[in-house]
Amino acid sequence: MALPFMTAEQAAELIQNGDVLGMGGFTATGVPKAVPFALAQRAEKLHAEGKPFRVGLETGASMGDSCDGALARAHAVEFRTPYQSNKSMREEINAEGTHYFDMHLSHMAQDLRYGFLPKPKFAIIEASYVGEDGVIVPAAGIGIMPTICRLADKIIIELNEMFPASMRGMHDLYEPLDPPYRKEIPIYKPSDRCGSDHIKVDPSKIAAVVKTNRPNEIPAFTPVDAVTAKIGENVALFLEKELREGRIPSSFLPIQSGVGNVANAVLGELGKNPHIPPFEMYSEVVQDSVVDLIKAGHCKFASGCSLRLVEEQDGRGAC
Repeated sequence: MALPFMTAEQAAELIQNGDVLGMGGFTATGVPKAVPFALAQRAEKLHAEGKPFRVGLETGASMGDSCDGALARAHAVEFRTPYQSNKSMREEINAEGTHYFDMHLSHMAQDLRYGFLPKPKFAIIEASYVGEDGVIVPAAGIGIMPTICRLADKIIIELNEMFPASMRGMHDLYEPLDPPYRKEIPIYKPSDRCGSDHIKVDPSKIAAVVKTNRPNEIPAFTPVDAVTAKIGENVALFLEKELREGRIPSSFLPIQSGVGNVANAVLGELGKNPHIPPFEMYSEVVQDSVVDLIKAGHCKFASGCSLRLVEEQDGRGAC
């Protein structure tokens, strides 16, 4: 079937007062931007006409300002879960304009599948490719995308042309069985794969495809300073000592990295230390410092939930 291409404003018209929306992406990476912003504008127009318009918002993590911020300022969010970090949304929640449930991110998809939370009517996601056969290749972030695409009645896709279709192959998408039937996730090292490189949906569920060309709304990290550099140096020297004294094998071990300027400083110092061999790593978010390590040959493989680049690593700007 032909894909239903339309504008963000036309896609926003599909959403009605009281609908529950599931959003893809993880932090400000890979999240939809054009449709939520158009939805906020629609809410403001309806409110000016004296008509109600509020939606429920279920996500995998925090979102960019075009979603959380714009919808909060439009007073268009009835409830929000599981996590947010936007100033406007925080003010709306504290003013009791939006009901908020702060839960651990890892529980969100499972609780949706259990039915503990309302099933989304619409999944709104960002993709680098969508086919007429229902194959969707996400962009730079995932979150709860596989679950909401399966549970939602309809799917609205922002096809972000900033991300090439050749991103297929970067993703490893896996929905575990729910307890009490859950099995181990067969990942034993960062480079292992256990899922699919795409999401497959019934093409009839795709209600709209909106072409965009927008970078992710990612602020730059605080630059590494003398304090964070010293933290990084201390960590690198500690690991070097453990390696030298045999408590870490000579092949080294996978690294688990956090996100932010301290993590950037630690990773940078690991790359500078000549006694630490090339390693594999897990991270919540793959950031610029990780790309630097890969390009320099210090990191052999990195596995994360999203790709959060704020520097021009590929000549195309932030993604």
